[in-house]
Amino acid sequence: MFDKRAAYGQVEHDIDEHIDSLVSFIRQPSVSPQDLGVRDAAELLRKTLDRIGFKSTRLAETSGNPVVYGELDAGADKTVLAYSMYDTMPADEPGWTVDPFAGTIKEVKPFGATLVARGAANTKGPLMGFLNSLDSIVKSGQEPPVNVIFAAEGEEELGSRHLPQFIKAYEKELKKADVLFFPFANQNTRGKVVLDLGVKGITYFELEIDGKDWGRGPTEFGIHGSNKAWVDSPVWRMIKVLSTMVDNTGNQVLIDGFYDDVAVPSEEDKVLVRKLKDTFDEEEVKETLKVERFVNDLRGVDALGKYLFSPSLNVNGIWAGYTGPGTKTLLPNKITAKVDIRFVPNMKVEDGIPMVRRHLDKLGYPEVKIRTLEGGYSWARMSANHAYTKALLSSMEEFSSNVEVWPTLAGSAPFSLFASPPLGLPFMCGGMGLGELAHSPNEYLVIGEGGPTGGLLTMEKSFISILDNISRV
Repeated sequence: MFDKRAAYGQVEHDIDEHIDSLVSFIRQPSVSPQDLGVRDAAELLRKTLDRIGFKSTRLAETSGNPVVYGELDAGADKTVLAYSMYDTMPADEPGWTVDPFAGTIKEVKPFGATLVARGAANTKGPLMGFLNSLDSIVKSGQEPPVNVIFAAEGEEELGSRHLPQFIKAYEKELKKADVLFFPFANQNTRGKVVLDLGVKGITYFELEIDGKDWGRGPTEFGIHGSNKAWVDSPVWRMIKVLSTMVDNTGNQVLIDGFYDDVAVPSEEDKVLVRKLKDTFDEEEVKETLKVERFVNDLRGVDALGKYLFSPSLNVNGIWAGYTGPGTKTLLPNKITAKVDIRFVPNMKVEDGIPMVRRHLDKLGYPEVKIRTLEGGYSWARMSANHAYTKALLSSMEEFSSNVEVWPTLAGSAPFSLFASPPLGLPFMCGGMGLGELAHSPNEYLVIGEGGPTGGLLTMEKSFISILDNISRV
């Protein structure tokens, strides 16, 4: 019989060592968009699996970055596929108060000791916390309550481009799993646990207008800005193009067919949202995101419904010409915009880019090039009534009396690749603790205890509880 209390005690004994392991992992960059340190991070992670006692550890090669793979056979009835990511976004944003790869632990009110670093929250922190929890189970003299198949990819921030290759190559091994578990920190800044039962789909692409392809404007290089009097501007052309895609608020997409397949919230969705009416804290969200209002000045669950159930079209970045200090009069020859679409049930990811292409051609913009950066993946959802969802909820309620269940997250993760055939796995995403500011300067994970949220100790205990409850399903 698995004794989770003994495992909890081992975590308490090992916590300083666990913090050191996390800091060492954070200090190894793994920035996939810049190909910075990714393979070195993968090898460091593989060695961690070896140290814990995983077997068959390897870097499972793909056409891109490898998947770190290992198996921990406890002779249990249930097998968990622990999926995560070891890659991160770049850390080139202005505003960092520390070296983003130094693994700096500093006191941050009201949380106490906090790790401020790229990847701390998303998701090298929870990933190492999960492995630390397994390490403490083993050191407590016990077998884990479940068998664990571990798979951490190095391209999640690139749209999981080659994850399907891995799934196809390891289909036989992965089919042994009963459920997929994604370790994460699910508390907000006030300590509330927010469990998300799904994710949106995503595709990511670039739009580009080049004067040479257009046959108008500068064709080879930027020219003196005074020439705008008699030469066309690719920049103004792109601004016109982007403005055709949304209404004047930027919040309603005008591309034909964009909303055709959007599913209305299900009855279960409506029940969950009604439960959130009295507990959803919009002020906490605004404070965390540093925004003053939501779209169309929506409030409360009306704003939350927009977040949960609406697809979106977002310009992530746009650049052309001179952007340095001072002045330089220039008529640029090229402009590029990075764009993503987020998909909800029952939209099809493969329809996204063709839909944009038809829109551009219909309005007379054939010169706009579309360059696919992430083919992306579909949305995925779990029911609040599923046995594994209830197991996750039970673990969170062991540590907190303040738990909300949301039908989905507006962000994206490749759960659909595991939830769809041939694997058809149910999935769980969760854990105690707080990590915030993913993709932003001063990303952080709370390490210490005693603040409004749990720290690394509580997070690791919650992972142990989750594995224990999975074994009882």
